[in-house]
This record gives sequence, C-alpha cells and structure tokens, in this order.
Amino acid sequence: MSFNDEMETINSLDNLQLIKYLESGLISRATGGSFEYYDYVRQKVLKNGNFQELLPAWIKTCRDTHQFWNFIKGKFDSYQERREFIWSEFAPLYNQLEFNTFSPIDEATNNRLEVKKSTNQGTTMSKEKSKVFIVHGHDNETKQEVARFIESIGLQTIILHEQASRSMTIIEKIEYYSDEASFAVVLYTPCDKGRGATENDVPARFRARQNVVFEHGYLMAKIGRQNVCALVKGEIETPSDISGVVYTPLDACGGWKNELMKELKACGYKVEINI
Repeated sequence: MSFNDEMETINSLDNLQLIKYLESGLISRATGGSFEYYDYVRQKVLKNGNFQELLPAWIKTCRDTHQFWNFIKGKFDSYQERREFIWSEFAPLYNQLEFNTFSPIDEATNNRLEVKKSTNQGTTMSKEKSKVFIVHGHDNETKQEVARFIESIGLQTIILHEQASRSMTIIEKIEYYSDEASFAVVLYTPCDKGRGATENDVPARFRARQNVVFEHGYLMAKIGRQNVCALVKGEIETPSDISGVVYTPLDACGGWKNELMKELKACGYKVEINI
C-alpha cells in the first residue's frame, strides 16, 4: 500500500478503529516490529478531545517510535509483558469507546458539557451484567443451543473462537475476553473418553475436553465459583477436584433453562423471560 493510500485509510477510521490502529502499531513496535505511521496517528489522537481523559500519559511523552522503544524496553524485558502492559493501558479507553459513554464536547470552549468518567479504572475491560462467557468442547449443537437461549433472554454471549485474536495466544484470549463477563457457562459434553492408566478392566468413561476442565477451574478462580454454571450432557465423568460444584443436567425437556436463569439472576443479571 502506498503512503497516500495508507494516509487515506487512517483518515477514514472512526474513533474506535483509530485507537485499535494505534494499539496494534505500538504492540508491533514493542515486540521487535515497526510502526511507520506512529507520528501521524499520534497527532490525530492527541488532537481528538474524546481521548484526552483516558489516553495513556506516555503517548504524550513518547514523541516518536525511538522514544517509545526506549520507554518500553526499559520498563519490561519480555514481549509478553509489553503486550499485556499496552493492553491494560488502553483498556479504560476501550471501555469508553465500546460502551459509548463519552460526553459531548462544546466546540466553542472545547470543554465537555458533562464529564462521565469510567467506573473501571483498572486493567480489565468493563464488566457489565450483559455478557456471558461460554466454555465448550466439540459439541457444536449444544453450544449453539445454549448460546441462542442466552441471547433469547436479552444477553450477549462470548464464544472464544468467534472473537478476534489480535495476535494473542489461546490463554491470552481467555484472559482478555473473560474480563468482559461477570458470569460463565461451562458445557460438559461427552467429547472424549478416558480411564486410569492401570484400569485395564474398566470401560472408558465419557469426559469433557481438557480445555473445558481447565477453563472451568480458571473461571471459578477469576470471577467466583458462584458465578460459573456447569451444564452436563448425558452420563459424563466430572473432575474430582471440583466435585463440590453443582452440575446442572442438560435435560431434553429444557429444565436447565430455568436453572440457568436463576443463577444469572442471583449474579445480578436482568433477563427477559420470553419462553
């Protein structure tokens, strides 16, 4: 792409796209790559009044990529630490942009008519009670059934493989996107079979995928055991270390839907009962 074409592309970006462009370029530079248009993008961002309150302070002090490289190299040794730092620094700004909570600018004074500050000044994305993280195995039919039900009661679903990777590893995606949800549904479906190494006379038992068990434990630690609902399909072996968890059967009659709504309400979600 020519210089003029790239400038035209940058100029056509909306606020959210411009911040994503800046973040991606900085991550590239912080991990040994380049960011050819940093100076131009930085100036556009600095001139935009909507960004000033939550823009990382070092954007203002790092006037070119050489200064940024010295800053990030001196702060963190590993690429992973640098990526996580940049993601966390941009998170409050993403919260504002993605949930459209900017207040208008008075063009005459260049001041906000009403300042609305983010309620989350930490390093994670906003946790509104509107999104549910879904952990699943290879049973696509069950995943779709549960996801469509959650959407039918007025909530949004987060299914990992449907989200943008943004150069993240799988575990980084889990960490990043699970920040958006205050509740998770874990689907234990009979995708694998297993038994003890010395249990030669014992029939192999159905099990969930290993990623399902891992993510179940991770999410219980991250958002609280009471905010994670495990739905079990059929006769399936469940992990012994978390045997105290309540497992709700995915019955054919749909009784699991009422149980899931009860758990969501207990977590503070508002659901639309239209079934």
